[in-house]
Amino acid sequence: MIRLVLATLLSGSLAAGLSAPAQAAPADYRPPRHFYTPSHQPYRRLPTRLAFGFNLANYNGDLTGRLRDNTLRLGLSLGLVRTLSPHLTFGADLGYVKFKAVDQYPDRGYRFEGTNALLTTFLRYNILADKSMYLGPNRRSTTWQPFLQAGVGGMVYNPTPAQVVLGSTVPLVAEGNNTATFSGVAAVLPVGAGITLRASRSLYFTLEGLYYFTSSDLLDGISQRGNPNSVDSFMTGALKIEYAFYKKKGKPLVHFD
Repeated sequence: MIRLVLATLLSGSLAAGLSAPAQAAPADYRPPRHFYTPSHQPYRRLPTRLAFGFNLANYNGDLTGRLRDNTLRLGLSLGLVRTLSPHLTFGADLGYVKFKAVDQYPDRGYRFEGTNALLTTFLRYNILADKSMYLGPNRRSTTWQPFLQAGVGGMVYNPTPAQVVLGSTVPLVAEGNNTATFSGVAAVLPVGAGITLRASRSLYFTLEGLYYFTSSDLLDGISQRGNPNSVDSFMTGALKIEYAFYKKKGKPLVHFD
């Protein structure tokens, strides 16, 4: 009889222990979400990165298309970068670029400068798969990541054109509204390439070069006085410092499934 009672109690204790988790999950706990590549490789998305950038811009329009006629001036940007998959990264940037250029034809003597606000979204194609996102035995650390990039956005431009006449610089009325200054809005289509260095778990450095196609011929405030049959464009080179914010790790949850 005693043996029967002990066996019953022991069986009940084991059943209760196996049916209950070792640690109760919090009410708001959600298991990590997994994604899969076309080859069925599971992966996790990395945290969103905050990006702070420095840029130099080279204008290409009615006055000139030559680098030597441009004075490179520093611009800034702030953005977000989100890795969607081992090969795709999405991002958005808000910033400004500065132009300053002189006429490649000295007889005309045109020149201008301007500060332009930019808002763009972009998609990067990572040429090498980011294997640090993989789950399982195929996971590898990734340090260098070359990419191709294309995007879309808009800009607000504000040129101040002038002309050198008899050795004196004379401000010009900007074409479009007959005022001394001219502001306008244009669509932009940036395309280019770059490379990202992962310096640590959270810190990244990105170098990128982009060519911006635009919908306006008035980035320089000059159109009919230059070449009205061609819209203006520009190039940028940028260095971005990106930081990923990881969530603090809590105590691991153990389940008996």
